Amino acid sequence: MISQCTMLSENKKRCVFYLPLVLLVLLALNAEAIGIAPADAYVNFVPNYEYVIDYSITSYRPFDFYTQGPLSEYTRIEELQHSDTQGSFRVYLTLPDDYDPPGKHRLYVAAAERASPGTVNTIATIRGFIEIDVPFPGYYAELHVSIPDVNKGEPIPLSVTVFNKGKLNISTAKIEMKVTAEGKTVLTRESDNFAIETTGGYTFNNIIEGDGLKPGTYMLEVDLFYEGKKKTEKVGFRVGTFDVNIVNYTRKMFNNTVNLFGIEIESLWNNQIDTVYMDLSIKNGSEVLSTVKTPPFDLLPWQSRKSELYWNTEGIPIGEYTLEIVLHYGDETRTENRKIYIVHEALPDIETPIPVSTVVLITIAMMLVIFNIYFIATRRKKDEEEDDQKNKKKGKD
Repeated sequence: MISQCTMLSENKKRCVFYLPLVLLVLLALNAEAIGIAPADAYVNFVPNYEYVIDYSITSYRPFDFYTQGPLSEYTRIEELQHSDTQGSFRVYLTLPDDYDPPGKHRLYVAAAERASPGTVNTIATIRGFIEIDVPFPGYYAELHVSIPDVNKGEPIPLSVTVFNKGKLNISTAKIEMKVTAEGKTVLTRESDNFAIETTGGYTFNNIIEGDGLKPGTYMLEVDLFYEGKKKTEKVGFRVGTFDVNIVNYTRKMFNNTVNLFGIEIESLWNNQIDTVYMDLSIKNGSEVLSTVKTPPFDLLPWQSRKSELYWNTEGIPIGEYTLEIVLHYGDETRTENRKIYIVHEALPDIETPIPVSTVVLITIAMMLVIFNIYFIATRRKKDEEEDDQKNKKKGKD
Protein backbone atom coordinates (compact mmCIF):
# COMPACT_ATOMS: atom_id res chain seq x y z
CA MET A 1 0.00 0.00 0.00
CA ILE A 2 2.85 2.35 0.85
CA SER A 3 4.56 1.62 -2.47
CA GLN A 4 1.34 2.38 -4.38
CA CYS A 5 0.95 5.72 -2.57
CA THR A 6 4.56 6.58 -3.35
CA MET A 7 4.06 5.76 -7.01
CA LEU A 8 0.93 7.91 -7.22
CA SER A 9 2.69 10.78 -5.51
CA GLU A 10 5.61 10.65 -7.94
CA ASN A 11 3.27 10.52 -10.94
CA LYS A 12 1.37 13.51 -9.61
CA LYS A 13 4.59 15.48 -9.26
CA ARG A 14 5.55 14.60 -12.81
CA CYS A 15 2.12 15.67 -14.10
CA VAL A 16 2.41 19.00 -12.29
CA PHE A 17 5.91 19.47 -13.69
CA TYR A 18 4.96 18.72 -17.30
CA LEU A 19 1.68 20.66 -17.32
CA PRO A 20 3.25 24.12 -17.90
CA LEU A 21 5.38 22.66 -20.71
CA VAL A 22 2.30 21.17 -22.38
CA LEU A 23 0.48 24.49 -22.13
CA LEU A 24 3.42 26.31 -23.72
CA VAL A 25 3.45 23.85 -26.61
CA LEU A 26 -0.28 24.32 -27.12
CA LEU A 27 0.13 28.11 -27.13
CA ALA A 28 2.91 27.85 -29.71
CA LEU A 29 0.83 25.60 -31.93
CA ASN A 30 -2.16 27.93 -31.71
CA ALA A 31 0.02 30.94 -32.53
CA GLU A 32 0.97 29.20 -35.77
CA ALA A 33 -2.59 28.04 -36.41
CA ILE A 34 -3.90 31.41 -37.57
CA GLY A 35 -2.58 33.75 -40.24
CA ILE A 36 -3.54 37.01 -41.94
CA ALA A 37 -2.45 38.47 -45.26
CA PRO A 38 -1.36 41.09 -46.06
CA ALA A 39 0.43 41.62 -42.75
CA ASP A 40 0.94 45.35 -43.35
CA ALA A 41 -0.12 48.15 -45.68
CA TYR A 42 1.03 51.77 -46.03
CA VAL A 43 -1.17 54.63 -47.26
CA ASN A 44 -1.06 58.41 -47.35
CA PHE A 45 -3.81 60.45 -45.78
CA VAL A 46 -5.95 61.92 -48.55
CA PRO A 47 -9.04 63.84 -47.31
CA ASN A 48 -12.32 62.04 -48.02
CA TYR A 49 -10.54 59.26 -49.92
CA GLU A 50 -11.59 55.63 -49.49
CA TYR A 51 -8.99 52.88 -49.43
CA VAL A 52 -10.14 49.30 -50.08
CA ILE A 53 -7.88 46.46 -48.88
CA ASP A 54 -8.68 42.75 -49.23
CA TYR A 55 -7.52 40.28 -46.55
CA SER A 56 -7.38 36.49 -46.30
CA ILE A 57 -7.46 34.41 -43.12
CA THR A 58 -6.36 30.83 -42.37
CA SER A 59 -7.26 29.11 -39.10
CA TYR A 60 -7.85 25.71 -37.51
CA ARG A 61 -10.93 26.99 -35.68
CA PRO A 62 -13.72 29.52 -36.29
CA PHE A 63 -12.58 33.12 -35.99
CA ASP A 64 -13.75 36.73 -35.80
CA PHE A 65 -12.13 39.78 -37.37
CA TYR A 66 -12.21 43.46 -36.39
CA THR A 67 -10.24 46.73 -36.50
CA GLN A 68 -8.84 48.74 -33.60
CA GLY A 69 -6.67 51.79 -32.98
CA PRO A 70 -6.46 55.25 -34.59
CA LEU A 71 -9.02 55.88 -37.36
CA SER A 72 -10.79 52.57 -36.67
CA GLU A 73 -14.06 54.50 -36.42
CA TYR A 74 -13.69 55.28 -40.14
CA THR A 75 -13.56 51.61 -41.16
CA ARG A 76 -16.12 48.99 -42.06
CA ILE A 77 -15.61 45.30 -42.83
CA GLU A 78 -17.32 43.31 -45.56
CA GLU A 79 -17.13 39.55 -45.34
CA LEU A 80 -16.37 37.96 -48.73
CA GLN A 81 -15.97 34.30 -47.73
CA HIS A 82 -16.00 32.66 -44.32
CA SER A 83 -15.70 28.98 -43.36
CA ASP A 84 -14.47 27.30 -40.21
CA THR A 85 -10.84 27.25 -41.33
CA GLN A 86 -10.39 30.02 -43.89
CA GLY A 87 -11.95 33.14 -45.23
CA SER A 88 -11.53 36.49 -46.90
CA PHE A 89 -12.86 39.93 -46.08
CA ARG A 90 -12.54 43.51 -47.26
CA VAL A 91 -11.68 46.57 -45.16
CA TYR A 92 -13.01 49.95 -46.27
CA LEU A 93 -11.09 52.91 -44.82
CA THR A 94 -12.94 56.16 -45.58
CA LEU A 95 -10.73 59.03 -44.47
CA PRO A 96 -12.25 62.21 -42.94
CA ASP A 97 -11.63 65.80 -44.03
CA ASP A 98 -8.80 66.19 -41.53
CA TYR A 99 -7.08 64.30 -38.72
CA ASP A 100 -4.98 65.42 -35.80
CA PRO A 101 -2.21 64.86 -34.81
CA PRO A 102 -0.10 64.63 -37.98
CA GLY A 103 2.42 61.84 -38.45
CA LYS A 104 2.22 58.07 -38.82
CA HIS A 105 -0.68 56.17 -37.24
CA ARG A 106 -1.21 52.42 -37.18
CA LEU A 107 -4.70 51.03 -37.58
CA TYR A 108 -4.77 47.33 -36.66
CA VAL A 109 -6.74 44.70 -38.57
CA ALA A 110 -7.11 41.68 -36.30
CA ALA A 111 -8.39 38.10 -36.43
CA ALA A 112 -9.13 36.10 -33.27
CA GLU A 113 -10.05 32.45 -32.94
CA ARG A 114 -13.21 31.53 -31.04
CA ALA A 115 -13.02 29.06 -28.16
CA SER A 116 -15.01 25.88 -28.62
CA PRO A 117 -18.14 25.79 -26.37
CA GLY A 118 -17.72 23.88 -23.11
CA THR A 119 -13.95 23.45 -23.44
CA VAL A 120 -10.85 25.24 -22.18
CA ASN A 121 -8.83 26.42 -25.18
CA THR A 122 -5.96 28.80 -25.76
CA ILE A 123 -7.10 31.67 -27.97
CA ALA A 124 -4.78 32.85 -30.75
CA THR A 125 -5.02 36.37 -32.15
CA ILE A 126 -3.02 37.79 -35.01
CA ARG A 127 -2.92 41.36 -36.28
CA GLY A 128 -1.92 43.13 -39.44
CA PHE A 129 -1.79 46.89 -39.69
CA ILE A 130 -2.51 49.78 -42.01
CA GLU A 131 -0.11 52.67 -41.48
CA ILE A 132 -1.67 56.02 -42.37
CA ASP A 133 0.71 58.93 -42.92
CA VAL A 134 -1.11 62.16 -41.98
CA PRO A 135 0.50 65.30 -43.47
CA PHE A 136 1.67 68.26 -41.39
CA PRO A 137 0.17 71.75 -41.79
CA GLY A 138 1.87 74.00 -44.36
CA TYR A 139 5.27 73.07 -45.80
CA TYR A 140 7.01 70.12 -44.21
CA ALA A 141 9.71 67.89 -45.75
CA GLU A 142 11.66 64.90 -44.48
CA LEU A 143 15.09 63.68 -45.59
CA HIS A 144 16.42 60.14 -45.89
CA VAL A 145 20.16 59.90 -46.60
CA SER A 146 21.95 56.68 -47.50
CA ILE A 147 25.68 56.13 -48.07
CA PRO A 148 27.53 52.82 -47.43
CA ASP A 149 30.96 51.98 -46.07
CA VAL A 150 33.34 50.97 -48.88
CA ASN A 151 36.95 49.98 -49.45
CA LYS A 152 39.59 52.12 -51.05
CA GLY A 153 39.13 52.38 -54.81
CA GLU A 154 35.46 51.37 -54.80
CA PRO A 155 32.80 53.82 -56.08
CA ILE A 156 30.60 55.26 -53.35
CA PRO A 157 26.88 55.42 -54.21
CA LEU A 158 24.92 58.01 -52.28
CA SER A 159 21.18 58.54 -52.26
CA VAL A 160 19.06 61.36 -50.85
CA THR A 161 15.28 61.04 -50.84
CA VAL A 162 13.01 63.97 -49.97
CA PHE A 163 9.44 63.29 -48.83
CA ASN A 164 6.80 66.03 -48.85
CA LYS A 165 4.95 65.41 -45.57
CA GLY A 166 3.13 68.74 -45.61
CA LYS A 167 -0.33 69.67 -46.85
CA LEU A 168 1.06 72.15 -49.40
CA ASN A 169 2.93 71.38 -52.61
CA ILE A 170 6.64 72.29 -52.67
CA SER A 171 7.27 74.29 -55.83
CA THR A 172 11.04 74.80 -55.54
CA ALA A 173 13.60 72.71 -53.63
CA LYS A 174 17.33 72.04 -53.88
CA ILE A 175 19.85 69.66 -52.27
CA GLU A 176 23.41 70.69 -51.39
CA MET A 177 25.91 68.18 -49.99
CA LYS A 178 29.44 68.22 -48.65
CA VAL A 179 31.79 65.52 -47.40
CA THR A 180 34.07 66.45 -44.51
CA ALA A 181 37.01 64.80 -42.73
CA GLU A 182 38.38 66.20 -39.47
CA GLY A 183 36.29 69.34 -39.97
CA LYS A 184 37.61 70.06 -43.48
CA THR A 185 35.47 69.92 -46.63
CA VAL A 186 36.91 67.47 -49.16
CA LEU A 187 34.04 67.18 -51.66
CA THR A 188 30.76 68.91 -52.60
CA ARG A 189 27.70 67.97 -54.68
CA GLU A 190 24.35 69.62 -55.47
CA SER A 191 21.13 68.81 -57.30
CA ASP A 192 19.06 70.78 -59.77
CA ASN A 193 15.92 72.53 -58.56
CA PHE A 194 12.90 70.24 -58.24
CA ALA A 195 9.26 70.30 -57.08
CA ILE A 196 7.29 67.80 -54.98
CA GLU A 197 3.54 67.50 -54.63
CA THR A 198 2.05 66.79 -51.23
CA THR A 199 2.57 63.13 -50.14
CA GLY A 200 5.08 62.80 -53.01
CA GLY A 201 8.85 62.26 -53.05
CA TYR A 202 12.04 63.02 -54.96
CA THR A 203 15.28 60.99 -55.01
CA PHE A 204 18.73 62.36 -55.87
CA ASN A 205 21.35 59.69 -56.66
CA ASN A 206 25.03 60.35 -57.14
CA ILE A 207 28.32 58.47 -57.31
CA ILE A 208 31.59 59.49 -55.64
CA GLU A 209 34.50 58.08 -57.60
CA GLY A 210 36.55 55.45 -55.78
CA ASP A 211 39.81 57.34 -56.03
CA GLY A 212 38.23 60.53 -54.75
CA LEU A 213 38.64 59.72 -51.06
CA LYS A 214 41.56 58.14 -49.21
CA PRO A 215 40.98 55.61 -46.38
CA GLY A 216 39.45 57.13 -43.27
CA THR A 217 36.24 58.24 -41.56
CA TYR A 218 34.02 60.86 -43.21
CA MET A 219 30.82 62.79 -42.62
CA LEU A 220 28.23 63.45 -45.33
CA GLU A 221 26.21 66.59 -44.59
CA VAL A 222 23.06 67.14 -46.65
CA ASP A 223 21.16 70.46 -46.69
CA LEU A 224 17.67 70.67 -48.17
CA PHE A 225 16.38 74.14 -49.09
CA TYR A 226 12.66 74.51 -49.82
CA GLU A 227 10.08 77.29 -49.57
CA GLY A 228 12.30 79.43 -47.33
CA LYS A 229 13.05 76.51 -45.02
CA LYS A 230 16.17 74.42 -44.44
CA LYS A 231 16.59 70.87 -43.19
CA THR A 232 19.94 69.17 -42.51
CA GLU A 233 20.91 65.52 -42.10
CA LYS A 234 24.37 64.12 -41.31
CA VAL A 235 25.51 60.55 -41.96
CA GLY A 236 28.94 59.10 -41.25
CA PHE A 237 30.70 56.60 -43.52
CA ARG A 238 34.10 54.96 -43.83
CA VAL A 239 36.56 54.17 -46.61
CA GLY A 240 38.45 51.01 -45.70
CA THR A 241 41.99 49.80 -46.22
CA PHE A 242 43.35 46.29 -45.69
CA ASP A 243 44.87 46.94 -42.30
CA VAL A 244 44.32 46.56 -38.56
CA ASN A 245 44.82 49.00 -35.72
CA ILE A 246 45.91 48.39 -32.11
CA VAL A 247 43.22 49.85 -29.86
CA ASN A 248 44.52 48.92 -26.41
CA TYR A 249 46.80 46.47 -24.59
CA THR A 250 48.04 45.58 -21.09
CA ARG A 251 50.77 48.08 -20.23
CA LYS A 252 51.85 46.72 -16.82
CA MET A 253 52.66 43.18 -15.69
CA PHE A 254 53.89 41.89 -12.32
CA ASN A 255 57.37 40.37 -12.11
CA ASN A 256 58.07 36.69 -11.48
CA THR A 257 54.48 35.54 -11.92
CA VAL A 258 51.92 34.51 -14.53
CA ASN A 259 49.91 37.53 -15.80
CA LEU A 260 46.73 37.78 -17.85
CA PHE A 261 47.73 39.87 -20.88
CA GLY A 262 45.15 41.38 -23.25
CA ILE A 263 45.44 43.17 -26.56
CA GLU A 264 42.54 44.64 -28.57
CA ILE A 265 42.71 45.33 -32.29
CA GLU A 266 40.21 46.63 -34.83
CA SER A 267 39.73 46.00 -38.52
CA LEU A 268 40.02 48.92 -40.95
CA TRP A 269 38.63 46.85 -43.85
CA ASN A 270 35.04 46.66 -45.12
CA ASN A 271 35.31 42.88 -45.62
CA GLN A 272 36.27 40.03 -43.34
CA ILE A 273 39.99 39.58 -42.58
CA ASP A 274 40.96 35.94 -42.09
CA THR A 275 43.61 34.42 -39.82
CA VAL A 276 44.61 37.26 -37.56
CA TYR A 277 47.19 36.63 -34.81
CA MET A 278 50.13 38.37 -33.10
CA ASP A 279 53.67 37.45 -32.05
CA LEU A 280 54.45 39.37 -28.86
CA SER A 281 57.95 39.89 -27.42
CA ILE A 282 59.31 41.77 -24.41
CA LYS A 283 62.67 43.25 -25.46
CA ASN A 284 65.47 45.06 -23.67
CA GLY A 285 67.13 46.78 -26.57
CA SER A 286 67.83 44.00 -29.06
CA GLU A 287 67.67 41.27 -26.41
CA VAL A 288 64.45 39.23 -26.40
CA LEU A 289 63.42 38.39 -22.81
CA SER A 290 60.13 36.57 -23.45
CA THR A 291 57.89 35.70 -26.40
CA VAL A 292 54.26 34.52 -26.73
CA LYS A 293 51.76 34.11 -29.57
CA THR A 294 48.01 34.83 -29.56
CA PRO A 295 45.51 32.28 -30.91
CA PRO A 296 44.37 33.01 -34.50
CA PHE A 297 40.92 34.46 -35.19
CA ASP A 298 38.93 36.20 -37.95
CA LEU A 299 37.84 39.84 -37.94
CA LEU A 300 34.48 40.89 -39.36
CA PRO A 301 34.26 44.24 -41.25
CA TRP A 302 35.27 47.07 -38.89
CA GLN A 303 35.15 44.70 -35.91
CA SER A 304 37.11 45.27 -32.70
CA ARG A 305 38.24 42.15 -30.84
CA LYS A 306 40.25 41.49 -27.69
CA SER A 307 42.67 38.57 -27.50
CA GLU A 308 43.86 37.34 -24.08
CA LEU A 309 46.59 34.95 -22.96
CA TYR A 310 48.71 34.14 -19.89
CA TRP A 311 52.27 35.47 -19.85
CA ASN A 312 54.97 34.28 -17.42
CA THR A 313 57.41 37.07 -16.45
CA GLU A 314 59.73 34.87 -14.38
CA GLY A 315 63.31 36.13 -14.56
CA ILE A 316 62.43 39.55 -16.04
CA PRO A 317 63.72 42.35 -13.76
CA ILE A 318 61.53 45.28 -12.80
CA GLY A 319 61.73 48.11 -15.35
CA GLU A 320 60.57 49.63 -18.64
CA TYR A 321 60.83 47.51 -21.80
CA THR A 322 59.84 47.45 -25.45
CA LEU A 323 56.79 45.38 -26.41
CA GLU A 324 57.28 44.21 -29.99
CA ILE A 325 53.97 43.38 -31.68
CA VAL A 326 54.17 41.50 -34.97
CA LEU A 327 50.70 41.63 -36.56
CA HIS A 328 49.72 38.86 -38.98
CA TYR A 329 46.47 39.34 -40.96
CA GLY A 330 45.64 37.62 -44.22
CA ASP A 331 48.88 37.63 -46.22
CA GLU A 332 50.14 40.80 -44.55
CA THR A 333 52.64 41.25 -41.71
CA ARG A 334 53.42 44.47 -39.86
CA THR A 335 55.46 45.27 -36.73
CA GLU A 336 54.76 47.90 -34.08
CA ASN A 337 56.72 48.73 -30.92
CA ARG A 338 55.05 49.91 -27.71
CA LYS A 339 56.16 50.40 -24.09
CA ILE A 340 55.49 47.87 -21.35
CA TYR A 341 56.38 47.96 -17.65
CA ILE A 342 57.32 45.12 -15.31
CA VAL A 343 56.45 46.14 -11.75
CA HIS A 344 56.51 44.70 -8.21
CA GLU A 345 53.87 42.05 -7.64
CA ALA A 346 51.09 43.45 -5.50
CA LEU A 347 51.10 42.04 -1.97
CA PRO A 348 47.87 40.41 -0.84
CA ASP A 349 45.78 42.33 1.65
CA ILE A 350 46.48 41.13 5.22
CA GLU A 351 43.81 41.66 7.81
CA THR A 352 45.14 43.51 10.88
CA PRO A 353 44.43 41.46 14.04
CA ILE A 354 42.43 43.11 16.79
CA PRO A 355 44.69 43.86 19.82
CA VAL A 356 44.18 41.67 22.90
CA SER A 357 43.51 44.74 25.04
CA THR A 358 40.64 45.73 22.77
CA VAL A 359 39.14 42.24 22.98
CA VAL A 360 39.34 42.36 26.81
CA LEU A 361 37.66 45.76 26.96
CA ILE A 362 34.84 44.63 24.66
CA THR A 363 34.31 41.49 26.77
CA ILE A 364 34.14 43.51 30.03
CA ALA A 365 31.69 45.97 28.47
CA MET A 366 29.41 43.14 27.29
CA MET A 367 29.51 41.53 30.76
CA LEU A 368 28.56 44.84 32.40
CA VAL A 369 25.61 45.24 30.03
CA ILE A 370 24.41 41.70 30.79
CA PHE A 371 24.84 42.27 34.56
CA ASN A 372 22.84 45.51 34.40
CA ILE A 373 20.02 43.82 32.52
CA TYR A 374 19.97 40.95 35.04
CA PHE A 375 20.07 43.35 38.00
CA ILE A 376 17.22 45.49 36.68
CA ALA A 377 15.07 42.43 35.91
CA THR A 378 15.71 40.90 39.35
CA ARG A 379 15.01 44.16 41.14
CA ARG A 380 11.73 44.63 39.26
CA LYS A 381 10.62 41.08 40.13
CA LYS A 382 11.45 41.63 43.82
CA ASP A 383 9.48 44.89 43.87
CA GLU A 384 6.48 43.15 42.30
CA GLU A 385 6.60 40.39 44.97
CA GLU A 386 6.73 42.96 47.79
CA ASP A 387 3.75 44.81 46.32
CA ASP A 388 1.78 41.56 46.14
CA GLN A 389 2.50 40.79 49.81
CA LYS A 390 1.40 44.30 50.89
CA ASN A 391 -1.85 43.93 48.95
CA LYS A 392 -2.58 40.56 50.58
CA LYS A 393 -2.09 42.05 54.09
CA LYS A 394 -4.47 44.91 53.32
CA GLY A 395 -7.05 42.40 52.18
CA LYS A 396 -6.89 40.45 55.44
CA ASP A 397 -7.23 43.66 57.48
